[in-house]
Amino acid sequence: MKRGPNIHRHLMVLVLLSSMVWAQNSGSQAADSQSDVKRELPIPSGEYGVGRQALDLTENTHPDSPSSIAGGHRELMVYIWYPARQSSSKRGSDYFPFAAQIDKDPKYKEAAREIFGASWAMIVDGSIHAHAVTDARPVVGAQFPLVLFFPGYSSTTFSYTAQIENLVSYGYVVVAVEDTNGSGMVRFLDGRIGLIQSPPPSASNSTDPLQAMIASAQEGTQTSAEHARYVLDTLKRITTLSEIMNFSRIGVVGHSAGGTLAARACQIDPRIKVCISEDGEVNPVGAFFDYSDHNSMQQPFLLIQVEHDPTDEELARMHESRTKWNEFLVHEQWQLRQCGKGSYLIRLHRPGMGHSSFSDGPLLSARDNEQAAIALENLRQTEELEKAFLDKYLKDASMPIFGQTDTTLPGISIEPIYK
Repeated sequence: MKRGPNIHRHLMVLVLLSSMVWAQNSGSQAADSQSDVKRELPIPSGEYGVGRQALDLTENTHPDSPSSIAGGHRELMVYIWYPARQSSSKRGSDYFPFAAQIDKDPKYKEAAREIFGASWAMIVDGSIHAHAVTDARPVVGAQFPLVLFFPGYSSTTFSYTAQIENLVSYGYVVVAVEDTNGSGMVRFLDGRIGLIQSPPPSASNSTDPLQAMIASAQEGTQTSAEHARYVLDTLKRITTLSEIMNFSRIGVVGHSAGGTLAARACQIDPRIKVCISEDGEVNPVGAFFDYSDHNSMQQPFLLIQVEHDPTDEELARMHESRTKWNEFLVHEQWQLRQCGKGSYLIRLHRPGMGHSSFSDGPLLSARDNEQAAIALENLRQTEELEKAFLDKYLKDASMPIFGQTDTTLPGISIEPIYK
C-alpha cells in the first residue's frame, strides 16, 4: 500500500477515509523471499508474558447507523491483551486470527493484502506470529491499569501487535477494539468476516465536499467514541479478566484516526484518566475535532506527531494555502491549551520516521537489515515515550522526561502545554 508523505494531515486527500498504516514499501518486492531480512516481531522487553483473549460484543445502535449485523445493532470484536505467566513451551498466537482460513476466500484474501501488503503471505504461513498466547493464564494477585487501543482507519489493531505486547509486558491490560466502522477487516467469533463500511452521508447540509467529508468523519468519530464508553461499561460483566483490571486507572491510545477517536473518548468519558494520540491531528481542523458541546479535555493529553513542514508544492497538491496551514497550526495550539494539566506535544523528526512508524508495518516490510533496524529503533522510541507518559499518570511514577521545561533528545522534541 502506498501513501504520500503525511497524508493523514488533510481530509481532502482522504486522511480519515483512507489512512494507511502499513509501510510505503510493502509491495511484493519489499517482502521478497530471497531477502535475508529476518521478519519477526521484537520480543516484549518487560517482565510479564502476554496473553490474548477474544470477545464478541453486540451493542444496540441508532437504526440509521451502519451495522455489522442486521437489526440495528453494532457488533464489535474486542481483544484483551493481558499480563500472563511467562512460558517458553507455548507458541505465540496467529498474528491475525485464522489467517490461513481467511486466505482461502479470494475476496477476503484480497482485502487482507490491501491491509498487510506482501507480509500477508508470511502471516498466513505463520512465519510472522504474535508472542501473545491465546487464553494464557493471567497473572493473579494484582490489578493493572487498563488501556483502550484504537487503530488507524481501514487498518486493524493487529497491525500494532509489537507496541501492544510491549506495553502489556510492563504491567498493563490493553483492550483493542475492532469494528467495521473503522477496522479494515474484522473476523467475528462465529467465523463471519466484516469488511470496512463506507461512512454514511453526513447530516450536514454543506455543499462543500471538504466540509461534508469533515462532518461525516466527525460523526463517525463520535459513534466510535461512544463504542469506547460501551466497552468500558461492559467489561466487568463479560470476562473474568476484569478481576485484574484497575478500572480507576484507565487510559486510551489511538493511531491516526484512532488518535482522533481517543481524544473524543476522553472528552465524553471522565473515567478515562489519560489520553494519547499517535499522529492523529486533522488538517484543516486541528489536533482533533471541534464539537458543538464544546467539551474540553480535562485529562492530560499527549499528541505525539511526526514533524513535517509541507512545502508550498505539497500544500498546493492538498489545495491549501500557506495562510490556511498556519491557521491550522494556531488552532491546534489553542486546542492543546484547553486540555488537562500535564499535557504534552512531542514532535518526532528522526531518520526514517513516518506516519506508519507506530505500527509493525515498516519493520515487517523492510527492504534490508539496515532499514529494519531503523524501523525497530523508531518503534521502540515511540513505545518508550508513550509508556513513560502512561506510567506518570496511571502508575504515579516519576518521569523526569516529562518535566516542566522543553526537552530535546536526538530527533525528538518534548514540549509541555501551558494553559
